[in-house]
Amino acid sequence: MKPLSDVQSEKSNLFESLSWVGMTNLQTAIQVPYADSQILTVPALVNLGVNLKENHRGIHMSRLYQILQNSFLQKKLDQDLLNQMADQSLSSQEGLSQDFSVQIKFDFPKETRALVSELKGYRNYPVCITFEKQSDPTNPQQAKSATWVNLEILYSSTCPQSAGLSHEVHKQQKNPSENFWQATPHAQRSRAILQVMLSDFNLMWIDSLINDTEKTLGTPVQTTVKKQDEMRFAELNAANLMFCEDAVRKIYRLLKSKSEVRGFKISCIHEESLHPHNATSVGLWNYREPMTLPIK
Repeated sequence: MKPLSDVQSEKSNLFESLSWVGMTNLQTAIQVPYADSQILTVPALVNLGVNLKENHRGIHMSRLYQILQNSFLQKKLDQDLLNQMADQSLSSQEGLSQDFSVQIKFDFPKETRALVSELKGYRNYPVCITFEKQSDPTNPQQAKSATWVNLEILYSSTCPQSAGLSHEVHKQQKNPSENFWQATPHAQRSRAILQVMLSDFNLMWIDSLINDTEKTLGTPVQTTVKKQDEMRFAELNAANLMFCEDAVRKIYRLLKSKSEVRGFKISCIHEESLHPHNATSVGLWNYREPMTLPIK
């Protein structure tokens, strides 16, 4: 049987250039470090694409898919691997493309331990890594690259104003008794969404960032707990009262202290127990959004 004609390779001056062409929501898996030097294989979704120069009808998508499979399975995901993927992908589209992007979305697994009893637990942290390599129109021999890590961390927050009002109510009780329980109406599960631009990346950096951010906030959510763990958690909440503005500033200072961080966007969302709406604060430093289509 004769091979089919390559319709994709058609050329015409009627074909405009396109900013991004590729595949979205590709299913794959990556190797992730876990407790006690273990390596886990976790599922991942990937958006992978390049630009398309004018006068060309389409790109070679199957070549990109094969590069993805050869790059991710059984290999360590780091900055070197992302650079290799970019070079191989652009070589596979020779004459068609000079810009590359990949976005990888997965859950980063971590073992947890209770505050006092040290019972083991398990958490998944949603992570998205984006890498872009773009040509420089003023210098065709040079390409600019950037790496982003998006990470979500859950923590508990108790509103300082709410805690103060609760204390006032307690003081105003004429006959305080064991039947009166002091409570705070604003004690809620909260989310910190970090979007960080990096000069260098590896998966252990994500593990370190999770640990540092949770330590900075002081009240990360817990998994398995006993009574003594809940008591300790209550103490930590009382010692770390914070508005959403306070939470953003804590993480802001942490990220500014890291030499590999080139820029960031921090969003802290306190999903209030008193209201049907959220209290939200955002902090930016030297940040730009990636061009890549976000994974849905």
